[in-house]
Amino acid sequence: MPTEPSRPDPDALLASIQADERQASRGRLKVFFGFSPGVGKTYAMLESAQRLAAAGTDVVVGIIETHGRADTAALVEGLEVLPRLSVPYRGHTLREFDLDGAIARRPKVLLIDEMAHTNAPGLLHPKRWQDIFAIVDAGIDVHTTLNVQHVESLVDLVEQATGVRVKETVPDDALDRADEIELIDLPPEELLERLKAGKIYLPEVAARATERFFKRSNLLELRELSLRRMTQRVDRDVDSARRAVGDGRVRGTAERILVAVGPSPASARLLRKAHRVATGLRAEWVAASVEIPAASPPSSKALEQLEANLRVAESLGGHVVRIAGTSIADALLHEAERTGVTRILIGKPRHHERWFSLGENIVDRLVRRSENIDVLVVCGDDGEPAPIPTHLDSRASRPLAGLGYVAGTLAMMTAVGCWLWPSVDSTILSLVSLLIVMTSSLWFGRRSGIIAVVLAALLINFFFVPPFYTFVIANSTDIVALSILLSVGLIVAELLVRLKVQTSLAVDRERRTSRLLEHSRSLAMAVDADAVASALADSVAGVVDASIVEVHLADPVDGLRVKARHGSIPAQKEEAGVVSWTHESGRIAGLGTATLPGALVTCLPIRHSGNALGVLLIAFDPPRPLTRDESGLITSLVEQTAITLSSLKKH
Repeated sequence: MPTEPSRPDPDALLASIQADERQASRGRLKVFFGFSPGVGKTYAMLESAQRLAAAGTDVVVGIIETHGRADTAALVEGLEVLPRLSVPYRGHTLREFDLDGAIARRPKVLLIDEMAHTNAPGLLHPKRWQDIFAIVDAGIDVHTTLNVQHVESLVDLVEQATGVRVKETVPDDALDRADEIELIDLPPEELLERLKAGKIYLPEVAARATERFFKRSNLLELRELSLRRMTQRVDRDVDSARRAVGDGRVRGTAERILVAVGPSPASARLLRKAHRVATGLRAEWVAASVEIPAASPPSSKALEQLEANLRVAESLGGHVVRIAGTSIADALLHEAERTGVTRILIGKPRHHERWFSLGENIVDRLVRRSENIDVLVVCGDDGEPAPIPTHLDSRASRPLAGLGYVAGTLAMMTAVGCWLWPSVDSTILSLVSLLIVMTSSLWFGRRSGIIAVVLAALLINFFFVPPFYTFVIANSTDIVALSILLSVGLIVAELLVRLKVQTSLAVDRERRTSRLLEHSRSLAMAVDADAVASALADSVAGVVDASIVEVHLADPVDGLRVKARHGSIPAQKEEAGVVSWTHESGRIAGLGTATLPGALVTCLPIRHSGNALGVLLIAFDPPRPLTRDESGLITSLVEQTAITLSSLKKH
């Protein structure tokens, strides 16, 4: 019988239709991709632009960096060039791309050189690739250039190959969103000849470049990286096309990768490694940070580094989660089993020289208990990522406080026991030591509890078990009693730590749920937009200790107006631009975001079903960005508010 032709995947067809609809309202992005400066990316882009212009296409030069190359500059002639912005910076004037001017001009095709460029401080976006996507979203086609060494996930490989650390990077997701990528290739020998002939840099610059970067071995490795990256892109496009037509030969796996992220600066390297592994396997990957409520909290610098690492994970296309547990290994394994993870990536430990450590060996524990989950130990992190705690008692912030408490209480117990001996026997002292174990575990964590039970057993044996003042145990009954003391003490310490973790998590969940519930009740009682704004301001003020919380609502006649405010210091007039941009674009902006990060406030849009309803402004003194947890809860409050405002407008 003839085989029934394969039918297209309905989900793939729907995704394709939705993608086409989105594409109809946005421009197209074409990237001229090369492995090194001088291979001819800008030249090829300008040649393509001249052909388009000759065919009648409206082509405009947004910004082109000729680097003194006469051939490149000659190709700009005849094309319209937008004026550049003059930005004062540290006594100099920087000439930058004019984003607003480009959108106002609205050409069919806009040329923007050097996608990885870092913008001058004070501009709307810190990176040029963000400007590019703002233009694409405005419906304008963009042609741009990029070298392989600027791709975020390849930075470590480039450094290994060339010894040069690239600081200006473009997220892989930004490159993947390009509609077309054209590889501009050139044999390394020909590139070196062009360098010697002065066609890439001036002679004195070319001499330094040849010594550091432009070596044949370096260029060969960079060329290989660019070809591999293009191969991955082609493979992805082929799979997408086959899936759309229902081709059963579509390649893919059910792999899912979990990578542990800590506050170490080296975690960024581990994340880039995870992205490359996931890309090779065509797998989803998740970056997880572990919270251990019973652990001592890290410094504010460590928390800032953790947030930076999580932003790197997001820029590489990973999904970020925060998990909690009594230990890092157990938390990772629980999350892996819950979400169907097939591989766990963790950094290779570097501290093998330690003879004794009270901390867990995470790698050994993961390998021992992972069962059907593969554990990949790779270079990148410094081993065991430090846990990130939730709200703890202030005593936990002093690591030596637990040791001091244990030593002091056990010394007191020993002194009192010796004074009252033989009225007080070893049994009573064992019960007292268990009380010390419980309090030290509850107040200072597992480590203090373990130290307490071990020291208590040694002290009781030395002072109160015959033969006295030795660690020899003559009676088998005493051996059993001390063994029971150790076992019960260790179990009690572990159970108390777990109870504290569960209690802390339950309190956090209850606090979040109650805040959302209270806000819902306030919104239900609101009779107009002013009451809704006041409810949002009250709820946000209850979540964060901000110096100012303002709710701006849109009015058809008066525009944005402040309808509710918490705090005595109003926002500065220069921050009005952040509020206006957030309202018009519908995206979060300000301090701690990718848009206008130099601002002193953070603004969140209030929107529902595409309708701009207002803006929530938050500022701290001293200025600081919202944490990830604060941002998540406030976003939920804003979404509830937007629904209520939209309902009021309909009535």
